[in-house]
Amino acid sequence: MVKIMNVIVAVIASAAILLHRTEAEDYTVGDDLGWTVPPDGAVDTYEDWAAEHTPFVVNVDTLTFQFQMGQQDVASVNKVDFDNCFTTNPLWVSSAPTKVVFDRPGTFYFVGTYNGHCAKGQKMAVTWVNSQP
Repeated sequence: MVKIMNVIVAVIASAAILLHRTEAEDYTVGDDLGWTVPPDGAVDTYEDWAAEHTPFVVNVDTLTFQFQMGQQDVASVNKVDFDNCFTTNPLWVSSAPTKVVFDRPGTFYFVGTYNGHCAKGQKMAVTWVNSQP
């Protein structure tokens, strides 16, 4: 009887872990700040935000980049361009607020391409996984 009870508890615990996060989440990058040059030169603003929210689940979670058109944009770049704030050859760029979702796992890199914005901290790396542990 104890053995059966242990198996039942193990099955319930496993199901709880698997079902821990089944609903999609739509995250607004930067929360109330939105996607902009961080105030007061705080270059780790988006790094901190991403650390609190990563990992995101592939084909489930979305990131919404909210910003004022004509004053900001968002681009996806490779790691080398991200590390060096090279913004002239993005993988894609949006000049309007946009929502992104990824269909494959990995770390993805976002920057603002307006002159000097990336160097002032408008950059963020986020990780997407196949499922939430």
